[in-house]
Amino acid sequence: MLRFSGSNWFTRPHSRRKSGKKVKVTFSDQLDTTASDDGSVPSTSPSPSTSAQARWRYLEQIFVPPSPEAAPNRSGPAFDRTSSLRQSGTSYASVGSASSGPYNRRPPPQRKVGQKMADCEKEEALNLQVEFEWVLHEEVHSVLKQLHVILVECAHRFPVPLYGNEGKKQDKFVLTAAPEQLKCIVTLTGDSITHADINFKVQRQQQQIQRTSITQDYPWKIQQVQDAANHLQQAINHIDNVDSAYHFKTSDEVLHILGNILGALQRGRTSLVVPRKKPIDELMKSRNMKALSPNLPEDLAISFYIQSHKLIFVAYQLTNFQGTMKFDSCQAECSVPWLNEVLVLFTVALQLCQQLKDKISVFSQYKDFTVGSRSPSALSY
Repeated sequence: MLRFSGSNWFTRPHSRRKSGKKVKVTFSDQLDTTASDDGSVPSTSPSPSTSAQARWRYLEQIFVPPSPEAAPNRSGPAFDRTSSLRQSGTSYASVGSASSGPYNRRPPPQRKVGQKMADCEKEEALNLQVEFEWVLHEEVHSVLKQLHVILVECAHRFPVPLYGNEGKKQDKFVLTAAPEQLKCIVTLTGDSITHADINFKVQRQQQQIQRTSITQDYPWKIQQVQDAANHLQQAINHIDNVDSAYHFKTSDEVLHILGNILGALQRGRTSLVVPRKKPIDELMKSRNMKALSPNLPEDLAISFYIQSHKLIFVAYQLTNFQGTMKFDSCQAECSVPWLNEVLVLFTVALQLCQQLKDKISVFSQYKDFTVGSRSPSALSY
């Protein structure tokens, strides 16, 4: 340790320059060494050799680390952070392994992951089985009742005798195509046009208007309406054939019934939405064309059909252009209210039936699902 002597060494550094006094610097270990050797008061001016040796010993103690052999034995181990943590962990382990104390309890045995997964699969299968039985016993009959109500309401909208409805209904419509190209006043009774006054222009050497009519004695039958009604009646019959007290056993039974209902509904709706148009030559030879009064010339033909919620009338004119037969057409249409209602009910019934079929199809993937396949303990659900 350095010691400084002299007046005002730190507080008045400028005094050294004025006084010119020399500052004496001594080492404390030098003084201690001298005092310890002879017990006398150390002198203020030690010999150069003694002070140099003391300084070297002092510097060696500070900067030169002691060797492991020369290190004195201590009563306790030297502090080290890692060793301390390791020692603390070891001490806890030794305490936990002791036969007494609060840490002597063994951890509970952990179940294997495979066993846990197997238990989860069993529980999931049990829940699916419970839901499957509920769907078969409750939801299937509930949906069939809803379908029956919708289809009976749809049948009452048809203008033909169907499932106890009033019978034939009569509607009157006017179909026109501008500019006065075509005009047709139609009376629709059930699935037939019982009366019609038809006027349309014909492109010849001189433009002329062709007139004809449909009389009640020879009505024009629209087969699409009757086809749709027949398919609707089939769908209702499939539902009526299922006893309300019957308990379904498998998903195949339900899928078979729903498939029959869906097929009938799809065919009935398609009959109204997608008409089957006849070729011109077949149309000209049809029974409806021969019922017109007066009959049309051989190069003219007319047609009535339903597409979606509309009644459409088309007039055709055949032309021979350089040996090739072509035809021109003029079309008029009108909206039929009961057709719109029938199509809406068809669509609602199809969606409801398809939803139930999709739900049953999920359970049909499990081939071993049958009523009563659960264990007795699961029957309490």
